[in-house]
Amino acid sequence: MKNKKTFFLIGVYLCLSAAVVFSVSCAEMARDMGIDDVTDVQMRSGLTGTQNNPAALDPFKKYELVMAANETRFFTMKVPSGWYWKVYVTAASRKENAEGRLSADISQPDPPWSPLEGTSFNKAMVLKNDGDQALLAVGNTVQTRYAILRLAQEGAPVYVTIESQVSTTTNLLGPNTDNSGDLKGLSQ
Repeated sequence: MKNKKTFFLIGVYLCLSAAVVFSVSCAEMARDMGIDDVTDVQMRSGLTGTQNNPAALDPFKKYELVMAANETRFFTMKVPSGWYWKVYVTAASRKENAEGRLSADISQPDPPWSPLEGTSFNKAMVLKNDGDQALLAVGNTVQTRYAILRLAQEGAPVYVTIESQVSTTTNLLGPNTDNSGDLKGLSQ
């Protein structure tokens, strides 16, 4: 009699365990397939930062974010004197046939950052069924200071990847070709 009760309890336990595991898996699968409606706020993920407390970026890490519900995030990077910070911001809309917008910019302090050839300080992206990438960069000709990257999302949720690098300006710009003694593309 005791063996039958033990087997019965083990069977009930196994059935309940399988039901719990299956229900969690179904919920996640439904969310991934778009069957279950998830609010834009629930889609948010990744590193966050505010204007008063920007999140510090590591130049050796790749960051993946989902921005939604018309949010703005702020990030910071320490840029030593005589160095540059180059950041790639890649974005794509998370909802098919829904327009999402992302603006990315590095704020200008006083004195302003030096521009680097082939890059800009800002870019606005309009995303529907495709992606886009921005290459933003600053050169620092004064004392060590922090650069602030602002990402602002509007419309449909946007998947964002941030990758950056910090290095000396001479490594970025290559040999000086104008014989002036100044770094090419970095005004002093």
